[in-house]
Amino acid sequence: MSLHIFPDITPRTKEKLMEEKAMRRLHADPPLPDDVDEHGNLPELKCGWKKCGKEFKSRDALMAHVRKCIPHPFVGRFHINCKNVLENDPEITLDEFLQRVMDCYEAEDAEHIERKELVTYYNQFQPLFKNHHFHEKHSDHINESAKEMAEILFNFRIESQKHLAAQNMIPDQFIIS
Repeated sequence: MSLHIFPDITPRTKEKLMEEKAMRRLHADPPLPDDVDEHGNLPELKCGWKKCGKEFKSRDALMAHVRKCIPHPFVGRFHINCKNVLENDPEITLDEFLQRVMDCYEAEDAEHIERKELVTYYNQFQPLFKNHHFHEKHSDHINESAKEMAEILFNFRIESQKHLAAQNMIPDQFIIS
């Protein structure tokens, strides 16, 4: 955007527009967040672009920053959906990956996802998940997401049993507490 075509713009507004332009440029290269851990997770309350690295007090503030700074329309759950597809099947081909990710979105959201972004995601993360998957197959430990899922299911079971016991639907000796 050339600011010289707006002669009556205030210096503060001009400065703000220049900052926004610089932030969009910063978040365009690399096209995807590059500050990820060995499991492909983005930082918790920190911008995922290493060049930026801003920290935030809440997830809402982080998401507002990302929406404002990325140089294309924001598509919710992009990283999560791509990660889920690749993590579940790291041997997937690029074409299958593209199709499965696009199937996660409604048409109006899918039109904002560029093939280039998906190919970049696949090329950046597929080797990571493939390597991680290999190590998981050959080790006895449970990864963090599996532990979390087991804990959620266990807690759900306990709460269900308590609820049924309160309704006198199951005997007390079958309740785990």
